Amino acid sequence: MRILFKILLFPLSLLLTIFVTVSMFVVERCAGLLNILSGIMVIAAVAGYAQYMFGWPVGAAGNASTLQLAIIGTVFAFILSPYGLPTLAAWLLGKLDNLNGAIKSI
Repeated sequence: MRILFKILLFPLSLLLTIFVTVSMFVVERCAGLLNILSGIMVIAAVAGYAQYMFGWPVGAAGNASTLQLAIIGTVFAFILSPYGLPTLAAWLLGKLDNLNGAIKSI
């Protein structure tokens, strides 16, 4: 009976192995690009905070929409940082790899 389950679950295990391997490769490469984009977003958010507080570079300090955009930029920068989406993707792929290991151990 156990051999029958192994035979039936082998295609699923093979697909999970290929999917997790390819996905981890893609996540590692995209994490670098997202890190660069996150840095750009942080610079833009800091410029927005400076615009709100000091009126730099235009000269009109205290615009509420500038502060809102700076806060949104900070949130997006955190989401794109290595602590945001890449970590979530790696965690999900780790769970899929654990599922694959459980299927292989049957």
